[in-house]
Amino acid sequence: MALLKSLRFRLLLNFLVMIAVVVAVTLYTVRSATYSHSSEQLLEHAVTSASMVEDKIINRGDALLLELSTLSKDFTFKGLISTGNEDKESLLAALQNFQNRGDADIAWILDNSGDAIVSSPEMPVDKLAIDPTLYQNDDIRWFKIDEQFYLLKSAPVKFVESSRKINAWLLMGIAAEKLISQELVELTNMHVSLLILGKQNQVVASTHESSLSASLVEQSIDISPGLHSFERQLSDWIYASNILGSWGSNAMRVVLDTEKDKAYLSYNSLLLQLIGVLLIAALMALVAAMLLSNGITRPITKLVNAAAKIREGEYVEHFPKASTDEVTSLSTAISSMQDGIKRREEEIQHLAYYDTLTGLPNRNQFQKNLAESISESGDNSLAILMMDVDRFKEINDTIGHAAGDELLQEIAQRLNSAAYKGVSIAHLGGDEFAVIIQDADEHRQESILENFSSLFERPFEIEKLALEVDVSIGLAMYPRDAETAQGLMQCADIALYSCKGKHFGYAVYQEALNKHSVQRLSLMSELRSALAEGQLQLFYQPKLSIAERKITTVECLIRWIHPEHGFIPPDDFIPLAEQTGAIRDVTHWGLRTAFEQCSKWREMGHDIGVAVNISAMDLVDMQLPTYVAELMSEFDTDNTVLTLEVTESAVMSDPQSALKALNTLRRMGIALSIDDFGTGYSSMAQLKKMPVDELKIDKAFVLDLANNDDDKIMVRTLMSLAQNLGLNTVAEGVEDKETLKFLEQIGCTKAQGFYLSRPLPADKFNEWLESYDPTTCME
Repeated sequence: MALLKSLRFRLLLNFLVMIAVVVAVTLYTVRSATYSHSSEQLLEHAVTSASMVEDKIINRGDALLLELSTLSKDFTFKGLISTGNEDKESLLAALQNFQNRGDADIAWILDNSGDAIVSSPEMPVDKLAIDPTLYQNDDIRWFKIDEQFYLLKSAPVKFVESSRKINAWLLMGIAAEKLISQELVELTNMHVSLLILGKQNQVVASTHESSLSASLVEQSIDISPGLHSFERQLSDWIYASNILGSWGSNAMRVVLDTEKDKAYLSYNSLLLQLIGVLLIAALMALVAAMLLSNGITRPITKLVNAAAKIREGEYVEHFPKASTDEVTSLSTAISSMQDGIKRREEEIQHLAYYDTLTGLPNRNQFQKNLAESISESGDNSLAILMMDVDRFKEINDTIGHAAGDELLQEIAQRLNSAAYKGVSIAHLGGDEFAVIIQDADEHRQESILENFSSLFERPFEIEKLALEVDVSIGLAMYPRDAETAQGLMQCADIALYSCKGKHFGYAVYQEALNKHSVQRLSLMSELRSALAEGQLQLFYQPKLSIAERKITTVECLIRWIHPEHGFIPPDDFIPLAEQTGAIRDVTHWGLRTAFEQCSKWREMGHDIGVAVNISAMDLVDMQLPTYVAELMSEFDTDNTVLTLEVTESAVMSDPQSALKALNTLRRMGIALSIDDFGTGYSSMAQLKKMPVDELKIDKAFVLDLANNDDDKIMVRTLMSLAQNLGLNTVAEGVEDKETLKFLEQIGCTKAQGFYLSRPLPADKFNEWLESYDPTTCME
């Protein structure tokens, strides 16, 4: 029995030694392999994170470059640049608007000489004089001003796109501190710092708190590939670095770091789990060894007992059978460390191509989807819609940016609700949305526009307010209008801005819109020179004083005889003059020319007054009364010579400012006339406040007056209103004797129209005046 106990003891001892060796070897091997694997995974994570940071900044730069490219082709903005030295305020306002839309921190415009026209915020001119061509591509280039670094992009501005001449440069930048944000820490699970290496490193931006980022200044950064470490604030840190663009001749490096304990946290946790598993395995092996030893020694014990019985003379009928249990080896599976990297990469991809506010594809994804749709469309056509919210800035300023964001989310939901198979919606940024409609038939384009426009007929409920929201929509078709994604977007943009100018809800792109825009841009730059070169002329149309039977006044009508385009109607160039601020020069020229001609008629013995049209912008020009006074003094005329005509809509666009200007002119004794009366929206209360002498009945009511009873009723009503208010009246559009007779019967003061004379240049008008007998037209 002692021998059996010794055998059992040796078996257990051998098992224990074997288990201890297996556990030690397994622990050492797995620990080494796991540590090496963890280091490789950490390096791969750092490299991936550095690529993610670079991709995010490149994508942000591409988005800014795309915004600049789009803005540089905006015809209205080009117009503001062309007159920027004369009207910097308007140009700066437009620049700031697009700067806010592009979420840029700095912006400025260089003229073709490299001098800054305007900047936002205002910065020293000498610091802005750079070579803009360095910043017009996809490279990451940094720009430093006032100790602040910016990711800078530029785009050339050509007033005529087909020209090789660059007229200006548009530049915008995003602060490095905004790009290197806590969002990167959440995405990469590492801190990100942007450095310029040297004897003392310069920290450009960092996600660390200030004390930790300041310690990077003295650190010696190893720029070789792989993981490196340094000690900071009594902790070991792991880091990797990579080049991220340049500043001048200096390379900009991005450093991604994390605490070593945090980096190997999963490794340490796995090691503890492994030790626990091995101890349990050892205990189970010991129990198995005991069971195995019992299985081996129990049959032997039975045999010994049987032999003892035989020795005593006893017979054993049954001998114990020798049975050995098969030893089962315990194997343990080790879990893998890696998980989560794919999930993080997918999150970053989503942020790069989808709008976080609305969840819709952003501009980058929209352009990608549009390019893919074009390549897959074959011979089928497709349509794109570009739309933006009218007066969105006013909504933001009135009810706040949070409510504005909520409105954009509601719009996105409403657009999504109208989407069907083959339709994709995108939020391009700010208040801009876009739609791709595959297999769109040209015959359906009007119904498509009406369907999407009708989505905005119902008000939006935002913070218990019912907001009536209008949008402008432009449509372009592939391949009819353009064959590239960029070309289609540009065509749709042109259509969108054309309907904005005409206050339509939507517009379909036409080739004429593009040509018209180019011509408008050309006219905007030529208008001031046209004044100096004598291309503008005044034509004169007589006004007959019905009671006196004589010509007492003429209306001065401006004409532009362009050397290339010929006659350009006032309706085409007066709005351009108002946009560029040149309307003041046009009005001053018209007044001076009218006074000169009035003086010549006086020398010829004709006592004729002049009526000059002024615009809404002239009404708020407080220099106008002073200029009129100077002209009256220069030409030695009294205040009865001049009548200023202003349209009803111009007065109602800003009634308070208009009334202030009209009262100033009235105190000077200048006669004031409301032009096109009856077509606007002025109320009786406003009309009573206006210091006017005359109402000019619009020709829409006069042209068919002799044959139309409804027009007669309307003219009688307007005439009665004017007489009750003590105002003179002028009927324009008189084209026959019967109309003139009717006007005489109801007491109209003056008549004007083709029946008397068409508008004539000064020399032709003088000939007409000498030969005309006013009494004959009344007989």
